[in-house]
Amino acid sequence: MHLTQSLHRALQQAPDRPMTICGDRVRTTREVVDRVSRLAAALQGLGVREDDRVGLLALNSDHHQEFFFANWWMGAVAHPLNTRWSPAEIAYALTDSGTGVLLVDDSFAALGPELRERAPGLHTLIHCGGGPTPEGMLDYEELIAAFEPVPDIRRGGDKVAFLLYTGGTTGTPKGVMVTDRGIQTSMMGSLIMTRAALPGGVNLMTAPLFHIGALTGWYAQNLVGGTLVFLPNFTPVEVLEAVEKHGVTSTTFVPVMVQTVCNHPDFGSYDTSSVRRITYGGAGSPESLLRLAMECFPQARFTQGYGMTETSVLTVLTHEDHVRGGSRLRSAGRATPGREIAVFGPDGTPVATGEVGEVVTRGEHVMAGYWGKPELTAEALRGGWMHTGDGGFLDEDGYLHIVDRLKDMIITGGENVYSAEVENALASHPAVASCAVIGVPDTHWGERVHAVVVLRPGTTATAEEIRAHAKTLIAGYKAPRSVEFVETLPLSPAGKILKRELRNAHAAD
Repeated sequence: MHLTQSLHRALQQAPDRPMTICGDRVRTTREVVDRVSRLAAALQGLGVREDDRVGLLALNSDHHQEFFFANWWMGAVAHPLNTRWSPAEIAYALTDSGTGVLLVDDSFAALGPELRERAPGLHTLIHCGGGPTPEGMLDYEELIAAFEPVPDIRRGGDKVAFLLYTGGTTGTPKGVMVTDRGIQTSMMGSLIMTRAALPGGVNLMTAPLFHIGALTGWYAQNLVGGTLVFLPNFTPVEVLEAVEKHGVTSTTFVPVMVQTVCNHPDFGSYDTSSVRRITYGGAGSPESLLRLAMECFPQARFTQGYGMTETSVLTVLTHEDHVRGGSRLRSAGRATPGREIAVFGPDGTPVATGEVGEVVTRGEHVMAGYWGKPELTAEALRGGWMHTGDGGFLDEDGYLHIVDRLKDMIITGGENVYSAEVENALASHPAVASCAVIGVPDTHWGERVHAVVVLRPGTTATAEEIRAHAKTLIAGYKAPRSVEFVETLPLSPAGKILKRELRNAHAAD
């Protein structure tokens, strides 16, 4: 099945049904398909060829629907960029991937000159916002109007569909190559287990569409057909208003979103009875929060998805598991059809049931590799298994329990933060002698990025100065929310910082 098959199916079965809603703008399937084919022609006219990468730096909107499908329609790779990154991080991804064409909306148009300077290979900027088109950029609507539709090449198989950059343990992001076959396999398995997207349903897209979790929800709804409602930013009121106005049937949240919506003082004044499916993931959820969410949306089926950019959805905790409750609510669920998971010990062989080791997986859902990084690819995919870097164990019924993240990754508010990236930024401060970054418990964010810093003799610095310095180099959500100053860091006999001891000191926070 090719990447754009869902568009052709929808055009055949429901050409006049609303396919996208963004603010007051509603477009039918017929209109979307026409615009997709014209945008594909425009990209070709700009010199984009098969397998070229085309970037998008924009808040959620109906332009995402057209952008993804237009790239696949003419054979290019969709490269959505993290809107929370700093200009330096965005430019790195553009340069590393060789992206020459970038679409930007009003929120990021002002970055155009800086990105051109930082990423010399970026030769074309397309403005897809509602305001005036800045000088030196092409107008999105004018491009679509200027080109006639072109035939769909029906890209699929092992061709790369998405290039998604994720944080790196070495301090630089890695481009994950997600293939058509990979995402199709993930979606089919997830839909079989969760029925998270209802045929003809209305899916609210509020999680950012540069994340694999949001993208899988978006793609699943397109596969079964229906309407997608796009929200550029998450606020509880806008979510509740959209649910009531459009009769939203399903959505994807990270736990902090669930908590914020359910705890809003005006929650009860909105009609949320249309919601039938809520998928959540990106961070662990306390059982008390899940119980609250199930009380707020009693008519909805809840499913939790666990995975990573390299694997898409790997395991699912079904609605039936949520209803049964108990210790299973603290698990990540079981492998979905089409995936094989195991837990390996340090020797690369499976450990006994209940024993902790590294979570590994294999199957067609696994990435093709890291863009331009063959050595890192070989390391991650050694022995034919994708090594997730997560520590966990399997119980006697095949439920996966995650107990730690072996790569020292922090998940804060659904965003992945690698400690090495933050430590690299902090270490460049002239007053920092050494530092360690860990995740500590946080009632709102799930985890909080916390820095433990040793200052150079004779220097001074405040926590706010350290945070401000970090924000000049990395995204704001990666900067430490809290900083503590110590005389020394705990070290192993080999001279490695014992982050375990630092985490233990904050375990009761």
